[in-house]
Amino acid sequence: MLLPDQRRDLRKSYKRILWFILGVFLFDAFICYLFFRYTNMHPVLNGFIIICITAVLYLLFLVICAKIDKKKKEKLEANRNKDPFTKK
Repeated sequence: MLLPDQRRDLRKSYKRILWFILGVFLFDAFICYLFFRYTNMHPVLNGFIIICITAVLYLLFLVICAKIDKKKKEKLEANRNKDPFTKK
């Protein structure tokens, strides 16, 4: 059974991956169109290039998401002891 925090994190990661897949699919479709339209490349080579591009973009996506999560966690830890009702 998942705890509420784990469910929220899982839902957040699903949304991130969904947006990533949507964006990469559109980008890959555009690259495929350009390859088929303007080059005489073999379809297997075209597919291999698309897979390599997608893998590099996914690794970049993971690094960026890890940095964002780390900054959010540090910000929450820093503001944990702060009283929200007092003005400084």
